[in-house]
Amino acid sequence: MQEQLAEPLWDEGISSLLYGEFERKQEALTMQDLRGYANEHAVRIGDILETLFLMGIYGAWQYIDESGAEQTLDEDALNALYAKGRIEDKDLEAFQGLWKPAE
Repeated sequence: MQEQLAEPLWDEGISSLLYGEFERKQEALTMQDLRGYANEHAVRIGDILETLFLMGIYGAWQYIDESGAEQTLDEDALNALYAKGRIEDKDLEAFQGLWKPAE
């Protein structure tokens, strides 16, 4: 019997893009960066943020708020973000900090 591989927890294409951009810039990604990637690659900003949240929840990435404090992300926070449907620009105002791979 062939063993089934688990599906990725997040969008692998977006994840690859984010890792690549972090490597290129050699610094944490801002919301401005993320919006630019969304426009350049025709990806919804909500999909990028969801991928970052999931990578944060599972320890692959981290979010540092505007005051420099690392924030713990969890499923409840992600569910609250999506509670009213698609993520809109005003929802992004709460994430003006920095995103980077976990150390």
